[in-house]
Amino acid sequence: MSIFDTTMRFVENVVAPIAGKISAQKHVIAVKDGFVATMPFLIVGSLLLVLAFPPSDSGFFFEGWHSLINSIGQDNILAPFNVSMGIFAVYAAFGIGFSLAESYKLRPMNTGMLSMFAFVLAAAPMTTVEIGGVLPGAFLGGAGAFTAILCGLLVPEMQRLLIKYNIRIKMPEAVPPKISASFDLLIPIVFISVIIMVMNTLLAQHGLKIPSAIMELFKPLVLASDSYFAALLAVMLIQLLWFSGIHGGSVVGGIIAPMLLVNLGLNQEALAAGEALPKIFVNPLVDFFVFVGGAGGTFGLVLLMMRSKATQLKTIGKMSIVPGMFNINEPVIFGTPIVMNPIYFIPWIVAPFINTTIVWMAFKTGFVAKIIALPPWTMPAPIGAVMSTNSITAAVVVLACLTVSMVVFYPFMKIHEKQLLAEEKAAEQASSPKPAKQGELNAARN
Repeated sequence: MSIFDTTMRFVENVVAPIAGKISAQKHVIAVKDGFVATMPFLIVGSLLLVLAFPPSDSGFFFEGWHSLINSIGQDNILAPFNVSMGIFAVYAAFGIGFSLAESYKLRPMNTGMLSMFAFVLAAAPMTTVEIGGVLPGAFLGGAGAFTAILCGLLVPEMQRLLIKYNIRIKMPEAVPPKISASFDLLIPIVFISVIIMVMNTLLAQHGLKIPSAIMELFKPLVLASDSYFAALLAVMLIQLLWFSGIHGGSVVGGIIAPMLLVNLGLNQEALAAGEALPKIFVNPLVDFFVFVGGAGGTFGLVLLMMRSKATQLKTIGKMSIVPGMFNINEPVIFGTPIVMNPIYFIPWIVAPFINTTIVWMAFKTGFVAKIIALPPWTMPAPIGAVMSTNSITAAVVVLACLTVSMVVFYPFMKIHEKQLLAEEKAAEQASSPKPAKQGELNAARN
């Protein structure tokens, strides 16, 4: 049995079933949906952060940039960031609770609000001062992501148990359903308030808060997530799943998204504080650097296909060029096809492996500034890379990765091209009329 057959058998029999079960699990779906719902806020907020911190002080362009910031006011520019990326865990807690409540047939709006209440009470209990209340914001952003996940998952589970055992305030039948539903929250609110107050009291004796204690528990996971091997493992799993026909980005992204958003939040906090950025592995590293043109980094292959002599490959290349510019590559993945095609297995794995190594070294050596923003994943790769890092050298690394993909895919594309040309020639010969023999011509004349 060949290496390819062994690998695909392992993917089909082991990796794919596990990935399928994980991606279909209610709690995983809820976490993924909750974070996906925060993306518009994160994109706008993080791009405004880039605007507020120009990458240079010298030059006519950057001097004008600084003048614009001074005229608007940096605090005004950062205001949308502070209420979007700065408190995205609040939105995530609501979204996760809402999604899980839908899957359990609970009232999603009420459950989402209750999840958000639990998170704010745990992560930012308001302190009373002389004039008014102060809402601490230290754990409302990336540092509170894991607390938001736990609140968004545990609150619907608690509600489900209370309903199961009929622990609720029953209202008369004449009371409108929406009002009755709001009273269903009274007992859960009391339960949550008591539990969190007790936990806060106990943890305060050790100088901790609920989110800081949770971060300590998840600290090994966060540290492990920001490593070359973690990035490489994520990329390889995405590639293997895509090759077997499963949307690898959706499966793997749904699992690692919380860690990557924590990394992004830590980078943004460090930038605002004027400190060195600590994290490398954030979503744009894969979206704009490793996967130029979509999963597998297929934009280089599309460029090669456009110059192919084989009609099929040339047609697919022309059809895929525009979507590929925006990192949409289903046409080339399924049209070539790459899925389950032994010819492309080696470059499909090797090109992203090399690109991940190049990109990691570029960030590690400081050739490219670390990621501080989250542009839409459909942004053309060089533009998205520059915007996410606020570094023009990012475009150089993107072009290097594009070149690597072209070089790695080229010999395998030529093998495929040779096969298709032979098939096209055979089809042409089969469809063309055969010349009549001389004897047949004489018989026809007589």
